Amino acid sequence: MAEQADPGWVRSGWGHRVDSQDEAFRAITRIVSLSANRRYVWRGCTISAFRLRSSLLRELIVAEGEPLPNEQLVRQHEVAMLREAREWGLAVEMGPLASDLYLLAHLQHHGLPTRLLDVTYNPMTALWFACESGEDQAGVVFAFDVTALPTHDTIDPHQRQTYGLQSDPHAWTLRRALRRSAARSEPFLVRPTVPDPRMQAQEGLFLSGAVPTTAMAGGIDGLPLQLGSPPGKDKLGALFSEGNRRAGRPARLPFVALVIPARLKGTIRNHLTALNRTRAVLYPDVDGFRDAYRGDHVQLHPLPDVVSAHDDTEAGS
Repeated sequence: MAEQADPGWVRSGWGHRVDSQDEAFRAITRIVSLSANRRYVWRGCTISAFRLRSSLLRELIVAEGEPLPNEQLVRQHEVAMLREAREWGLAVEMGPLASDLYLLAHLQHHGLPTRLLDVTYNPMTALWFACESGEDQAGVVFAFDVTALPTHDTIDPHQRQTYGLQSDPHAWTLRRALRRSAARSEPFLVRPTVPDPRMQAQEGLFLSGAVPTTAMAGGIDGLPLQLGSPPGKDKLGALFSEGNRRAGRPARLPFVALVIPARLKGTIRNHLTALNRTRAVLYPDVDGFRDAYRGDHVQLHPLPDVVSAHDDTEAGS
């Protein structure tokens, strides 16, 4: 993976660096309450110096400073991955409902490179992910206003893919979502129709879109977000300050990055346990336990007194 250029979220005018755990929680509340009837999704990253990119885009970038991969290249790799996954037999249990959109979400969930970005409806989940690890580096919580964005389910209840594209029926829902994204220069949401236990616990979904033909706001690559002018340091400071909300705050906030200093991560994680945001809750499956065990996040119980199988006469002769 090519070394990334620091996006400089605060310097760009789209970010705010919090100074305490109280300010982190207050900032999230202020975003939610800035304007009525707005809908947000959230994403937490443990390293704020990383740019906002899909895993597939990161894999295709050879060197910083070079032109970003365009939509055609991303789509070529995406289709090649999907075809290989189908030949491998993945998602065969879904039968005709296993559209490309469903399979893409399935691959993303299991760590394969796709154009999808993991996001959540729950800002406390995103805050936990921002503070999950990396005690020597700042984390970041992203908030996206998705009020007007279309949402596509991973399983089409009407099975429109069966007649949408007769030549490739599985591709219909994904190609239709991408075409609309390209035509309107806007991203879209992908919602798991049947979320597994981890997705349920994390209240997870995906944000994606066609790679835009022009560069987006600094720090965001490959996502067609139409953000306008950044609010800047002063307006964000007015929005997140203590006491009553001050004049001078932004009228709207399509996107913001809350930078979490490394020194606050442990304290914030401890506070989040009161909101039931813990590793065991957010990773409730076997893979989550395995990764926690390998990462020294699991404290085994003291070794108990047991009877050796050689001496266990109660178990039978």
